[in-house]
Amino acid sequence: MSVLTLHNVLVEIAREVEEDFAQQVLDENSPIYGAFLDYQGRIESAGHGGTTRFLVSCGYLVLARLTHPAIAPSAPDTDTLLFRMSIAADSMLRAQRDTGLIDLRSTNYDSSPDTGFVVQLLCAFTDLARGHDLLKPVLDQIERFIRRAVPGIMTGGFHTPNHRWVIVGALAYTAKLFPDIDTRETVRAYVAEGFDVDAEGTYLERSVGVYDAVTNRSLLIFADHWDDEADIQAAHEAVNANLTFNLHLLHTDGTAETGLSRRQDYSTRVVPTTLIASYLHAAKRLDSPLFARAAQWLWEQSKAGERGNFSWQAYTLMKFGEPEPSSAELPRDFVAYYPINRVWRVRQADLSATVFGGVSRLMTLVYKSAELSGIKISQTYFGIGQFVGDSMRIEGNTAILRYKNRQKPHRPGYELPYGKPVPRDQWDAINAQRDYKPLPPMTSELAITVIEGGFDLRYQTLDGLDQVATQIAFDFPAGGLWETDDTAFVTQPGQEIFLKRGYGRMQFGNDVIELGPGANAHMYQQMRQSELVEPGYVRVLLTFVTPVDHTFSLRVKQLPR
Repeated sequence: MSVLTLHNVLVEIAREVEEDFAQQVLDENSPIYGAFLDYQGRIESAGHGGTTRFLVSCGYLVLARLTHPAIAPSAPDTDTLLFRMSIAADSMLRAQRDTGLIDLRSTNYDSSPDTGFVVQLLCAFTDLARGHDLLKPVLDQIERFIRRAVPGIMTGGFHTPNHRWVIVGALAYTAKLFPDIDTRETVRAYVAEGFDVDAEGTYLERSVGVYDAVTNRSLLIFADHWDDEADIQAAHEAVNANLTFNLHLLHTDGTAETGLSRRQDYSTRVVPTTLIASYLHAAKRLDSPLFARAAQWLWEQSKAGERGNFSWQAYTLMKFGEPEPSSAELPRDFVAYYPINRVWRVRQADLSATVFGGVSRLMTLVYKSAELSGIKISQTYFGIGQFVGDSMRIEGNTAILRYKNRQKPHRPGYELPYGKPVPRDQWDAINAQRDYKPLPPMTSELAITVIEGGFDLRYQTLDGLDQVATQIAFDFPAGGLWETDDTAFVTQPGQEIFLKRGYGRMQFGNDVIELGPGANAHMYQQMRQSELVEPGYVRVLLTFVTPVDHTFSLRVKQLPR
């Protein structure tokens, strides 16, 4: 098992740099000579995921040979690294617009926040590399880039909540390294907005897989290079709350529950290695053995080549040193309700489950290698039959979701004649003014009770019309072995499997999630007004017609090897 040490991070950087050499443009006649080509778009990428990352990764290898020669990898050779860094830095200077800003070619142009990401990386490397003559030429190039970039960052604005703190961190670090650059007025304007962390520890984007790391790193950098104690304390409190909350989103294999996210990591299943550097940094600043253990554990749970953010890991380990080994216990057995975010989390050793209010993905469950990626309930009822927990309450060990399906005006029901001309271009406006014939809302509840080794669930309709087609859908990653008492097969992407009666088991390796009993009131495939099976997944269905009152269970177990 690999452990989190500076040596191991440097080994990963060396491997990554060797792979990245092929992406740097070495044609001296090219207008983008020295630039890093994006792996996907094959287009010049100056940003923190491209040329800048490549430059500082090379730089940390050179710096490690100067400061930690006993543990620094010997390849690639130093002369090659310095050459590659120099032409990369030149390409970045050419990539700057007249504003001093760069482009994120996939979406943001003349971008203040994306330049802020770059300046953070360059300031961090400059901070550690200053005073080493071997690196002075490239540090001079980096300083020119930073000085040209800062005026544009101060006036360029942002798109998303985390961008504000990227800008703040970059400007605070710049002013500390180059005291003649005055960034305080802009920093104060952003900080005056307050840090967007709620009482439960989530930021606005609720992105454990991507943007929590960005915000935490930025706030820690800001706090390190600011002089207002109240602001520093507020930043540290925000980071502490978020990193603590995120520990309660981890599964037993280190992957994170991302069902809360409002960004691109939603519904992904990866170890959030981007948080390693934040946990290391916060462990030092907040004197937290728990956070040190979290950083070590996330590294241990991830695989070589999948750990990412090596430059920030190298920075924290070089700046603060390796943390003392920590035996602090990470959250493992708990039932916790977070009413602000409408999420109920359950951990029982290797079982990890989440119940969500306000979204159609009602519940997820992970047991070792076995995963139930979502439970969804729907009815063929006026386009409003997708069950979403409008309300959520906790009664002892039971979470209860209630849905009243009132998402659309005049539904459920039918519009009545208007009695006047209805011009085509006024259809929508006039439709909203019509009288209509209402039908009863199909109010329903899902109660989920945690027991040892799984859950007991009860779905019931509380009012509404009878004979409405209904289904409960259980979505699993494809490739598991589905087995009932009289059949078994390996599942394929896109399948819809009807569990008509009894119990079924989805097996991944030796790990099993069992559900049932089944129900078989209809055989609608891709039932209208239900959400489609996502690519790479398979769906198990229980089907009903209203009224419905069905009690069923989820159980987990491990088969003998």
